Amino acid sequence: MDPILGKGIDKIIQGAADGPIKTLNSTWDLIFGGYHNWVAKIQYKRELDLTDFKANIESKVKKIPDNNLQEPELSIIGPAIESSKFYISERVIRDLFSNLIASAMDNRKTNDVHHSFVELIKQMSPKDAILFKFLCNQKVIPAVRYKYIRDNSKAGDFLSDSIISNSPIDLNSTEISLNNLERIGLLKIDIGLNSYTNENLYESFDDPKIINNYIQKYKKETYKKVRDVFNMINHFGIENISRYYNLSINEVYTIVKPACIEYDKGYIEITSFGKAFAKCCF
Repeated sequence: MDPILGKGIDKIIQGAADGPIKTLNSTWDLIFGGYHNWVAKIQYKRELDLTDFKANIESKVKKIPDNNLQEPELSIIGPAIESSKFYISERVIRDLFSNLIASAMDNRKTNDVHHSFVELIKQMSPKDAILFKFLCNQKVIPAVRYKYIRDNSKAGDFLSDSIISNSPIDLNSTEISLNNLERIGLLKIDIGLNSYTNENLYESFDDPKIINNYIQKYKKETYKKVRDVFNMINHFGIENISRYYNLSINEVYTIVKPACIEYDKGYIEITSFGKAFAKCCF
């Protein structure tokens, strides 16, 4: 309880059933009277989540055959249970913890359970977990990075990080989650160097809705730069701009040329570490 609110939260000043004091007490109760109810609701929700968490673990442990049930390592279930209390309200994440705890009690998964899995779960968002589970169920995972190109060199500036098609989460979250899943070692992303020979796997990335999304992003990122270059050309002349910036006239024109939205192709693989994590935590 906040010490400022004090013991008498229901009444800021005791006594005085009428007059200004009553008005003050009534106003106080109107504003802060629901505080206790709010705390009670939070506590009740937490108790429900904790009950569900315990029941989930119990259900998973009961499915382990008696001859495969083993004493879990405290160095795994201790940190898992301790860490889970901070994620008890996030069902997706607490399910990862319950699966890990149950896996630590199953001798069939002894070689897959790793002490670092607790820390991995702590570094994942619910969206990360949803996306990783989706990826684990794919036979192949084509991926691309969108870019804009103004010349024939095929080089260009990237408009996106790695992207997959049919992601279960939104486009921006997919980019962030793929970066994080690669960072913690669950994925290997290879784009630009290697790709699948079956071009049909990349057809979905030509979806006009996705392309338009990056056209708008390109316009937003380059509009001011292109406008400023045009203004300088109109004011100083392209020859002077070329000499001042030590660029060829063609290079100056390239800056303001319309761009083409393309993508580099590649793929994503689940690492051996990621497969072990999936086996123990999903």
